[in-house]
Amino acid sequence: MHNPPLRKRITTGLRLISTAIVIAGGTTPMAAAGTLQVAPIMLEFEQAQVAHTLWLSNSGPHPLRAQVRVQQWQQVDGQEQLQSSTALLASPPMSEIGPGQRQLVRIVREQTAAPTHEQAFRLIVDELPDTRQPDSSDGLQFLLRHSIPVFVLPAGVQAQLSRADKVADTDVSLLQGSWQTQGRNARLTLHNNGASRIRISQLSWLSANGHRVDITPGLLGYVLAGQQMRWTLSLPEALATHGTLHAKLNDDAIAQILQLAGTDR
Repeated sequence: MHNPPLRKRITTGLRLISTAIVIAGGTTPMAAAGTLQVAPIMLEFEQAQVAHTLWLSNSGPHPLRAQVRVQQWQQVDGQEQLQSSTALLASPPMSEIGPGQRQLVRIVREQTAAPTHEQAFRLIVDELPDTRQPDSSDGLQFLLRHSIPVFVLPAGVQAQLSRADKVADTDVSLLQGSWQTQGRNARLTLHNNGASRIRISQLSWLSANGHRVDITPGLLGYVLAGQQMRWTLSLPEALATHGTLHAKLNDDAIAQILQLAGTDR
């Protein structure tokens, strides 16, 4: 389906994303943002599940139009890659939502056989331009794009969101890679040898003398099952030569040390 051109977008949700970042570049006040809201912000299909419910809400004073597209999500050569997919279907794919109203969208699996490994997708939910409303004074429309991660789990694997209690911390040894710094720039490469994705957040550097530098206070991103991801980071300050790199993995309460080439062990 042809996607009408957007003059400017704001991306929100979970990474690949950052709240209130304009894709064309720069930032914009939240007051200029669109009114499309999406829930939940992550979906997991267990073996027996064939459909999930996604709710699109309009928090603004005018009707809006929204489009839901399914993208297969992979990490190739350390980079995020999205490609159109029919493995999941959104019904309806297009909606018009009145002020203060919401629309139910069913996300349906085309094939119900459990995969041999965890599969990853993204639901791209776009607020579409409204030709009935005038543009802002600078000739731009500010529209929301939500990127919702979706995971189809292998047989016998329980959804992370449904686990009442965590049995143990994520096995940090599943992550291998390297950490390189030069001045106030760094590059982190992580390969996930496990069967499920690992979410990385609250990245920090603890020097040998106990000085901590928070590099990514919030979410850094995901490393998908059996795949590799690379990030180029700007550091708030130059790091001490000797130290350890720490991060929270998935929903773990405590950060763990990433045992990577280029860090102290």
